[in-house]
Amino acid sequence: MNRSRGLFLLVSLAVLVPVMTTVLWSAGRRSTDGDADSPDKNLAIFSEVLNLIRSNYVDPTDSGQLMAGAFDGMGDALDPFSTWVPVDQLAVADAANAVGRSHSGLTLLKDQGIAFVLAVEAGSPAAQAGLQAGDIVAEIDGRSTREMPTWALEAQLAGSVGTTLKLRVLRQGDDLKLDLPLADYQPPAPEVVEHEGLPMLRIGSFGPETVAQARALVEGLAAREATQLLVDLRGVAGGSPAAAFGLAALFADGELGQLAGRSDEPRRFNGESAPLWRGEIVVLVDASSQGPAEILAAVLRARAGARLVGVETFGWAGEVEPVELSDGSRLRLTTAFYAPAGGAPISTGLARDLLVDALPRHVGDREKPLADRLPERGVGLLRGSGAARQAA
Repeated sequence: MNRSRGLFLLVSLAVLVPVMTTVLWSAGRRSTDGDADSPDKNLAIFSEVLNLIRSNYVDPTDSGQLMAGAFDGMGDALDPFSTWVPVDQLAVADAANAVGRSHSGLTLLKDQGIAFVLAVEAGSPAAQAGLQAGDIVAEIDGRSTREMPTWALEAQLAGSVGTTLKLRVLRQGDDLKLDLPLADYQPPAPEVVEHEGLPMLRIGSFGPETVAQARALVEGLAAREATQLLVDLRGVAGGSPAAAFGLAALFADGELGQLAGRSDEPRRFNGESAPLWRGEIVVLVDASSQGPAEILAAVLRARAGARLVGVETFGWAGEVEPVELSDGSRLRLTTAFYAPAGGAPISTGLARDLLVDALPRHVGDREKPLADRLPERGVGLLRGSGAARQAA
């Protein structure tokens, strides 16, 4: 039976119950007239709401379902990467986590209960199926995604090779039916292409081979004495943060960044050898640039003087850790964020040096898709700075 998102958010405070027994014991002897956000006052409100729902809701309620919705709502209220996994689904969640998106190429997240496509890897089954960033996946095999917690979505996308998922997708007012056949595929490797006479290094994924593959390309750029470079990080979500710092070390040395949480000593990342290439860099980003892509963009700006061109990035480059709960269930919780050297943690979208509007002001530009206008602006920025140097 469907429950509104508001109901789940109201009861989401239930996640505090297993860890707040001692607090409640002492809170009974304190006044609740003080801090409006005090745990005892919030828990008292939660208890009142839960009792009202159980006593007065129009249909009989299932306490287990309400609690599961509460736990899901708590994770969703934090960020799309924090989630709760019930004890009887741990094996399913672990198996899905091991597969990741290697059978689909699809990064699917939930926000306010809505499942949306953050990114689609080039050449992946999701790309061949016609899925696009920004799509809302309303149903998978006839089941509403609003009823599916994050771990359940991940399990669907990590199904056996050869399985075909039937998706109902909402895209800018269109209601589409798409088939997504799950299959193994090779993630896109870095490549250098020419764009309006300038080299553009395209990073399509952040995997274990990415740094070595990119190193050969950057050495080739250095050999040809290139002085200006576009780095394309559009549409790239997820992957290895270590690969992001490894790529940054091709362009900068010294302290590159860190991973910092609330209490532990920050883990620092450094470039140990001289950069392979020095020159002007413009980084292209969009709303699907997330995680390692944001790390690389931020470090290149902080340590190699790069300028960012595009729309606001997704705004999350963090570390998720499993926390085992007393009943055997698990909370996957964001515990730390990455940051460039001397910069702020990447928990919000990166500021751009040149913003490219999704809907341009000039009528002539509206005929060009955003995918074409972004590199055009990047090239213009590089050539403008080059002309300024020559004039000086």
